[in-house]
Amino acid sequence: MTRLDTTMRSSADPAKVKFYRIAVEGPRLIRSAWTEGRRPRETVTECANEHEAARGFEELRWKKLREGFACVADAGQAARGAVVLDVKVPNRSWAEAFDLSPDGRTIVVGTMLKDAYGAEIHLIDVATGHRRLIHAEPVGKRQTFVHAVHFDAGGERIVYALNEETRLFDPASGQTRILGQYREFQDAHFNPFRVRPSWDAARRRLLLFDTGDRVRVLDALDALGQEWNEVFATSAERPAMRCWAGALSPSGKLMALCFTKGSRYKEDDPEVTEVEVWDIDRDTVLCRIPMDRKPHAIGFDPADTLLVANPESAEGPCAYSLETGELIWHFPHPNPHLTDRWATCYGWAYSPDGATLAIGRRGDTDVVDAATRHSDPAFVRHPGERGTGRTYTVRISADGSLVASGGDTGRIVVCKL
Repeated sequence: MTRLDTTMRSSADPAKVKFYRIAVEGPRLIRSAWTEGRRPRETVTECANEHEAARGFEELRWKKLREGFACVADAGQAARGAVVLDVKVPNRSWAEAFDLSPDGRTIVVGTMLKDAYGAEIHLIDVATGHRRLIHAEPVGKRQTFVHAVHFDAGGERIVYALNEETRLFDPASGQTRILGQYREFQDAHFNPFRVRPSWDAARRRLLLFDTGDRVRVLDALDALGQEWNEVFATSAERPAMRCWAGALSPSGKLMALCFTKGSRYKEDDPEVTEVEVWDIDRDTVLCRIPMDRKPHAIGFDPADTLLVANPESAEGPCAYSLETGELIWHFPHPNPHLTDRWATCYGWAYSPDGATLAIGRRGDTDVVDAATRHSDPAFVRHPGERGTGRTYTVRISADGSLVASGGDTGRIVVCKL
């Protein structure tokens, strides 16, 4: 007999919590609704069969997520692979621009309003699913695209990319500071949909893109206690080449910049791509790695020995040796007959210890052993679930205990690692 059971709680008002329970017992679909401190009201529907009841269960859960309810569970008591938070972001937006705080307690998410005119930044409590609006961008003549949001090392301030600007926002004071800015086609050639600010693992050094095709690395707090001191800068101008992507290594000592001769907007362009890897402290190029596939995003492994990328916008990931420039490993397509394609990949993240690699696939996140690249069956999604869709963003908490995933369904799912 099929048995499914979930209890959801509203995230709108923490002072007046509403609950909604959905359960399946064979062909029976059971619904209960109540407000905290009051008795539940129960409705039972006899479905044609167990399959219809299970489908009704998923449809109801999806409906309540859209209404602002969330599925929550105690992370301390959860087993590996268990969902501790399942929530849909507001404004019917994608869940791509989000971050998990270093302590794993809070999610910050940037969403856009209708047709990307106006934007909002919310905080979501992982334990309760409660979300709180902390910043709103007014509707103007120009669209407002939130490309990335990141917590700082203390989990208190927010670094976010809005159009071509990288900003620092302090929720406590409501103050915003611009750290870097440019105007596409006017004073820089960067594509803001591709080049985005990023931290090192300690969230001390920040990579950003600025006026005049400059790539800069700022120290959030240097040895003298000064904030946002520039420790590195270089030009991204290259003859007949465009800067397509960039990333800092976990140590903050290396930086990768991807250059391509093809169009910045056509990810299937066959032109040659090259990645420059810089030693930041020595201000020198450590190596250049040619690629025959244009990366959607680039990064490093936690040991700073591999350049990791997901090419062609939706394949991979793969890894190149920084020492030799050779392709070390990749994820082949699960269909052995499709030898010209690799596995689907929209985003990825390593655990801090480098033992685990979480990969955003279509609908869910594949958690693999980083050494063997074998999948953990505890994270396999159940058939029929809508999941996170194209899972563009994956985040792992600083203690390696939680993995958060989000994609184009607007859903963020946090699981126990």
